[in-house]
Amino acid sequence: MFVIPIKTRIISPDDDIIEVLLEGIEQSGFKLENGDIIGIAETPLGTTEGQIVKLSDIEVSSKAQELGERYTIIPEVAQLVLDEADEILGGIPHVMLTIKNNTLMANAGVDKSNIPVGYASLLPKDSRASAERLRKQIKDRLGLKIGILIIDSRTQPLRLGNIGMALGVAGFKPVADDRGRKDLFGNEMRITRRAIADNLASACTAVMGESDESIPAALIRNAPVELSDQSYDSSEMWISPTECMYMAIFDQWRRKGKKD
Repeated sequence: MFVIPIKTRIISPDDDIIEVLLEGIEQSGFKLENGDIIGIAETPLGTTEGQIVKLSDIEVSSKAQELGERYTIIPEVAQLVLDEADEILGGIPHVMLTIKNNTLMANAGVDKSNIPVGYASLLPKDSRASAERLRKQIKDRLGLKIGILIIDSRTQPLRLGNIGMALGVAGFKPVADDRGRKDLFGNEMRITRRAIADNLASACTAVMGESDESIPAALIRNAPVELSDQSYDSSEMWISPTECMYMAIFDQWRRKGKKD
């Protein structure tokens, strides 16, 4: 498998993201082929989809003011998190732990990096629809069947640094179910499902970077995926909190704390 960084110019709200990506791929010396996957970061995609907000336009509520003071977050950003999050679980200085679209993430995806000063970016409104749209546009323009992967970054419990996370997928199955298979010694796999899309997202993040690299996307070739004509969102990569080791224990701890 090859993961090839796609360097581009700075992406603006007026850009056609497909044109920018194809331009970057050509300048990298590669051409798209059937079965390739393009991984693209959510911020540049959201920039072209109108998901950039001017902070001075935000009306801050008393609840957002209180959250901003509690977690040392700009009140306008706290308001956006309050608006975007399905649930706020808590936080530490400068970040709140939230649930959005059945996914644990920092600040509900609200971000102030890689956009102009005084603005914040929001996650794409529908990452699955965005991935499917880009996949179809490539097929219509070039006649190629490829995969699209919309990527955000996240942290892992008790691990230092960011890894990649798939928000939306089109063209390949995001999870491989190994339950029922046998391991090298004949033991039956009971719970193992491999997060194919998240693993590919992390591979892309490794070459894309998160600061001034100007690499908003990556081309993945010869990935070990099961190709598909469908698209997928977080519901295809989600497990119930009661099945999640971290969330189940966290919930038990919260309930015990309330009783004490």
